[in-house]
Amino acid sequence: MGMPMERGGGGSGMWGAHSWQMRELAKSEKLDWLILRRALVAFVPYWGNAILVSLVLLATAAGGVIPAYLTQRIIDDGILRGRLSVVIELTLFLILVAVGTGLLGVLQTWLSNLIAQDVMADYRLQLFRHVERQSVGFFATRQSGDLVSRVMNDVGAIQSVINNTLIGFASNILVILFTVVFMFSMNWQLAVLALVVVPGFIVPTQRVGRARQKLQGRIQERLSTLTVQLTEQFGVSGALLTRIFNREKRETERFDADNRDLRNLYVRQSVVGRWLFMWIGMFSSVGPALLWGYGGWLVIHHQMELGAIVAFTSLINRLYSPFSQLAQVQVNLLSSIALFRRIFAILDIVPEVDDGSTVLAPGSVQGRIRMEGLSFTYRAETAEPSLALSHITLTAEPGQMVALVGPSGAGKTTLLHLLPRFSDPLEGRLLLDDYDAKSLTLDSLRSQMGLVPQDPFFFHDTIRRNLLFAKEEATDEELQSACQAAQIHDMIVSLPQGYDTVVGERGYRLSGGERQRLAIARVLLRAPRIVLLDEATSALDTLVERQIQAALTALMKGRTAVVIAHRLSTILAADLIVVLEHGEIVAQGRHEDLLATCGLYRQLYEAQFSQDGQTGGLAADRNAVQRDQRNQRDHEEVTSIGF
Repeated sequence: MGMPMERGGGGSGMWGAHSWQMRELAKSEKLDWLILRRALVAFVPYWGNAILVSLVLLATAAGGVIPAYLTQRIIDDGILRGRLSVVIELTLFLILVAVGTGLLGVLQTWLSNLIAQDVMADYRLQLFRHVERQSVGFFATRQSGDLVSRVMNDVGAIQSVINNTLIGFASNILVILFTVVFMFSMNWQLAVLALVVVPGFIVPTQRVGRARQKLQGRIQERLSTLTVQLTEQFGVSGALLTRIFNREKRETERFDADNRDLRNLYVRQSVVGRWLFMWIGMFSSVGPALLWGYGGWLVIHHQMELGAIVAFTSLINRLYSPFSQLAQVQVNLLSSIALFRRIFAILDIVPEVDDGSTVLAPGSVQGRIRMEGLSFTYRAETAEPSLALSHITLTAEPGQMVALVGPSGAGKTTLLHLLPRFSDPLEGRLLLDDYDAKSLTLDSLRSQMGLVPQDPFFFHDTIRRNLLFAKEEATDEELQSACQAAQIHDMIVSLPQGYDTVVGERGYRLSGGERQRLAIARVLLRAPRIVLLDEATSALDTLVERQIQAALTALMKGRTAVVIAHRLSTILAADLIVVLEHGEIVAQGRHEDLLATCGLYRQLYEAQFSQDGQTGGLAADRNAVQRDQRNQRDHEEVTSIGF
């Protein structure tokens, strides 16, 4: 015997599948309504202009039926009765109505576009602010081009939603209402006949709307893909990578394929709509034919005047056109849900790091950092994530230089990024002086810190503007002092435009060592209580490195410094060296103590310095100098249009 079919929603077989589909459809429709209701909230701040638009639409809809009434009177009271004065008077009035209606249309267009641009500006700002609140890990898992596409392309498409959908919906409803009332006041039989074909406009709308909604979502995704590729390919790094591996042809083919897919999606979307409009156009012709047939019979039998039939035919066009647009409004409304879904998908992401409420008084921070049992893991989509840091307990006293060393992947950079709360630990506490870092405002916490990353970023702007990013109100003397301390001032003033020289995208027109020194100058300009250096001297030759170390020693006096360095020569004089492995602290102390007690630290040290004793270390330094000089020459050849 076969299994019995359940009539409930959870059964198997045809009934169970049908019930499941109905539940999913109901869930989808409920979700779409919630998205639409949420989108409408954005119009609340502009209720004043919305009321004005409504009044203009009301006046336009009322004025739209006046020409039909005037036409009837021109024919019946003027032309058929030979009264020229009536014809002239009503014709002039008809012209005035047309001019007034046109002016109202201009006003309505201005107001609706003003509302649309206000709402779009709000969404762009809201998205920008929300993305700015996200942790650094958020950007590590998302493509910047996709975020740009959502802020610009998706939000930009809202204008069509507002003008063609929401305003169109209100306008068409009012036009239909005034037209139907006026038609019934003239002749209820003809009005009923005119409305007989209306269901032909409504029936196919839902199916077409669903199809266009899906296509709209795919179109936005394809636009995002193309934006991502353009963002990556049009950047200096992407352009270099593409050319060095001879991938120009392949990338062009990939762009061409995605571009053709986008074209095909647009064509399919337009074809889906045209089938609906063909259906609507067919019914738009049937209605007037029925009116002329029945109305002609009434005129012949002297039961209606000719002017009334002419007025009715003009009204029926005014009736069917809004119904056609109303059907399209519903299609566009369903399609627009895909846009808002993509926008809300970003706005609904909860920031990993919450802002605190305590504001530190200027100059009150001593710079003590205390970590109590910090553990951290990166978010994983599939497998159980492993701890990147495990139970880190560490104290950095004010004015101390604390160095983090260990093999690649030990967790040094992760630990450094927890200090300014780029991410929050899974467990444990981070304290600045006696304040829990989570209780402080992010602005207050980060204003006490300056970070020189391993790969510093610079905007496509002048050296001056890039430096002022750290301290907008800095004077020229402060700029020069910071750059002199970072050993970069002489190079800057040797340029034709000095501090007003444009550094190029990501600072590409600068060499690696120059970028590092300029990044150090940027931090020194801010003069923070705590300095964070992530391989800050890795790109510098030995001579400049030693000069900067001397400058940093003087400038960081009384400040806490947390330093990461693979080149141990840069941190031998640190007050505290912390050795990390697999996310755990395996040892901490001064250089001499660690050499004697920590096998891992001794291995790291010997790898750089043990060949021929200290001579090996000096030889390694000389090799580093030669390597940096070669890199500098290569850089100058590639950027011959640069400095």
